[in-house]
This record gives sequence, structure tokens and C-alpha cells, in this order.
Amino acid sequence: MKSALWPHQEQALQRLRQSIGSGRRRPMVQAPTGAGKTLLAAAIVDGAMSKGRKIMFTVPALSLIDQTVEAFFREGITEVGVIQATHAMTDWSRPIQVCSIQTLQRRAMPDVDVAVIDEAHRWFDFYRPWFTDPAWQKKPIIGLSATPWTRGLGAYYDDLIVA
Repeated sequence: MKSALWPHQEQALQRLRQSIGSGRRRPMVQAPTGAGKTLLAAAIVDGAMSKGRKIMFTVPALSLIDQTVEAFFREGITEVGVIQATHAMTDWSRPIQVCSIQTLQRRAMPDVDVAVIDEAHRWFDFYRPWFTDPAWQKKPIIGLSATPWTRGLGAYYDDLIVA
């Protein structure tokens, strides 16, 4: 990572590590708009990569695909493939996959160890079978949201980390 995290981001990252270390697999990180959730996500991705893990970062809007890839590149995270229709950066062999949730719903899930869901308050029916799939029970799925108040999220996320 090229950028240093702000204290609130570092604290959220530490609490996230503690949450996962304690056995939780569905933590939700809440941080207000402008608090740097994408930089925090880059730190999560960087940490997973340093442990040799594969990771996917899902976004609910096409406009966020390139924005996320650019943010990761600014942080020196370049081993990125994209799962979104016929995107120029489609490369399933990359250890980091930035995925459009709409495309991911229609394709096979990438073989990854960790998933991060951006704008996790936007619930898609696709999430229900994914979160309950036995193959994913031991893999962390981390939600990021400024407003994680969508009815029913508490049935799927097992910890709330307020940045």
C-alpha cells in the first residue's frame, strides 16, 4: 500500500481482523460517506494478498468497477482481473477479482478465499444462496456500507464494526 491509513481506518481494520480471528465470517464495516471505505478495502485486499489469499471485491454498479480498479492501482495493487460482461481487464487467473454483482449472478463464482461486498446495504437475492452455500461457510464475506440498516441484514452479517 502506498497510502497510510487514517487512525479510524486503522482501527476498523484492526477490529475487522479481531472479528475474523474470533471466528466470525460475515462482518459488516460501517463508515460514513467520505471516510475512505475504498482505501480501507485496498488495505483488506493488500493484507489478503500478503497471505497468499485470493480475493474478490463486488460492486453493485458498473460505474464502480473502473473506479475501484483505479483506486487499487493507485495503492500499488495491480494483480487485478475484472468480472463484468466483456471488460478489457477480464482475467480469471488474477488473485484479485473486481466483480459486477449483476455479472457475477450469471457466472460461476471465482475461486477465492475472501469476498468484500461494497455498498453491502444494497441487498440482491443472489446474496442469500451465496451466504448460505456450504462451500462459503468458512470463507469471510466482508460487507462495507455507510448505511447498513437494510431490514434483514442482521440475519446474514454476524458483526458490526463502526469505523
